[in-house]
Amino acid sequence: MRLHTIAAAVLSLSLAAGAYAADKTVAVVNGVSIPQAELDQLADSVTKGSNGRVKDSPELRAELKQQLITRQIIVQESARRGLDKTPQFKERMDAVRNDLLQQSLLENIAGANPVADSQIKAEYDRLKGQLSGQKEVKARQIIVGTEEEANQIIAQAKKGSKFEDLARSKSKDPSAKQTGGEMGWGNLGAMAKPLADELKSIGKGQVSAKGFKTEIGYHIFKIEDMRDAKVPSYEEAKPQIGRQMQNAHIEKTIAELRNKAKIQ
Repeated sequence: MRLHTIAAAVLSLSLAAGAYAADKTVAVVNGVSIPQAELDQLADSVTKGSNGRVKDSPELRAELKQQLITRQIIVQESARRGLDKTPQFKERMDAVRNDLLQQSLLENIAGANPVADSQIKAEYDRLKGQLSGQKEVKARQIIVGTEEEANQIIAQAKKGSKFEDLARSKSKDPSAKQTGGEMGWGNLGAMAKPLADELKSIGKGQVSAKGFKTEIGYHIFKIEDMRDAKVPSYEEAKPQIGRQMQNAHIEKTIAELRNKAKIQ
């Protein structure tokens, strides 16, 4: 394993200097101890971040120990040269501090307001009722700025031009150049009613009869396939629903803070 492979993990530990309790040390660099807990945390970070490709081992820990020693030497030399007193360093520290404070607040909000299993189950039941018995459609879309453009593209598609080629060359959506306007599968029951009604009106393999207007332009759709909706089981959906509910609470709290703030 080379230095760049674990550089990010080592860097993340630099913010934790001094946070470790008195513990067994793995090395002492110019009188400064590197605690065992620091090596343990780094090893855990590297192994978990590798998605199973790197296993904890004496060899890994020996290499990580050397990286921590090198980091400590660099930190000490930077301080000796007074680099921690420069305006540039202070600006970076302020930015890091702000990022950490933001993350800490989000974690604090989440921790103080955990989502109960009963809440997740109630939301799952609501969504299941909304999505069951619905159809799912696999569609492509082209977005243009005017109704006239939409009519021209619809005419070209009906004359045999490939829809995905038209999407790549005509759509305002930048991703269409790579995807050909592909939208993937979508449950009609989860969509806003005007959009769901529009997609329902288009037969399989067919293209919109006219542009569908939204705030970003005129959409032309092609329905590539259609099937009965498949609703995941509660156990499959539970983690995602929990995250969504937690994020919704965080967003609500932040919105309330913005409303209370004096912004000039």
